[in-house]
Amino acid sequence: MKKRLKRHIRSIQGTAEGRGPFDRLLISVYNFYLGIKRKLRDAEGPYSSRLYLKTKQLKRNLQGSRINFVSIDQASIWTMEWIQTFPRRYDLIVGVPRSGMLIASLVALKLGKGLTTPELLQNGGYWHSSVVQDELPLDGRNHILLVDDAMHSGNSMTKALDMIRSRFPDVQISKACLIVRDEAKSKVDLFHKVIAPPRAYEWNILHRKIASQLGNGILAVDLDGVLCANCPREVDDDEELYLQWIANARPYLIPAFEIDAIVTSRLEKYRRHTEVWLKKHNVKYKELCMWDIPSKSQRHGQFAQHKIEHLIRIKPDIFWESAWTQSQKIWRETRIPTLCIDDMTLLS
Repeated sequence: MKKRLKRHIRSIQGTAEGRGPFDRLLISVYNFYLGIKRKLRDAEGPYSSRLYLKTKQLKRNLQGSRINFVSIDQASIWTMEWIQTFPRRYDLIVGVPRSGMLIASLVALKLGKGLTTPELLQNGGYWHSSVVQDELPLDGRNHILLVDDAMHSGNSMTKALDMIRSRFPDVQISKACLIVRDEAKSKVDLFHKVIAPPRAYEWNILHRKIASQLGNGILAVDLDGVLCANCPREVDDDEELYLQWIANARPYLIPAFEIDAIVTSRLEKYRRHTEVWLKKHNVKYKELCMWDIPSKSQRHGQFAQHKIEHLIRIKPDIFWESAWTQSQKIWRETRIPTLCIDDMTLLS
């Protein structure tokens, strides 16, 4: 309905010819809505920003467009359930790289079968263990299970299928996806879960920007516990050890794409040390928000509130936070979808 309405508005915006009273009213209301939306989005005051964020949450609820997040733990559980429903045993498991290999490897291990990719199979190769048959004829007597994690357009599955058929035209092949959209069910032989977009998966968060599916595509992330490991308490209390720790902190989740804002509870006086670490580990970002207070002792109990103040100004589409309690408070007070990295749970 929303897409049809937008298409109709675009079709009547270009020319005044043939417009009726309803069309003129529709364009006026639509332009008024866009104007208000832009003003709220660009507003810097906390009241306007909070109103904008609540409006976005209301819109997500009304449209049913809250993002569906699947963790690796959940995908593993679903895969084990799914395997029990398979209608037959398969001779070889072929995973669609790269994400499909996660699910395909679980299937292969559980069934005790060889595992390969379409590219490797073109040369007749696959991985196996000592208890798996070394040689397969790969002809009409064999049945391959081609596995992907999820289906969007179906192009990846089709390409993989064509690669296998080009080398082994007689082999039997079943197409399987753990997660599909309702419209894609007919494109596979086996599926387990039907999940509507927008969707996001833990195994893809460093390579696909979840925020791009929501609103303006703005992503904000915490630093300690997300981009790098959390600082041990005994190190945090010792200034010399703390500076050494910042310089050598172990990288944790470094996205391949640009982060719009890093919002951290580190003090402003450590900005230079932090920027050196970020550059060293090739973290791409637009803005680094730190805490401009004299000492760490003043942070007590205010970690989430400090982040909330920055997030209300930034108005991201999603925020990655390390701690569960802070994630809950940030979500409650801002209505910004918040991914808790510790629990891999999305509050939205």
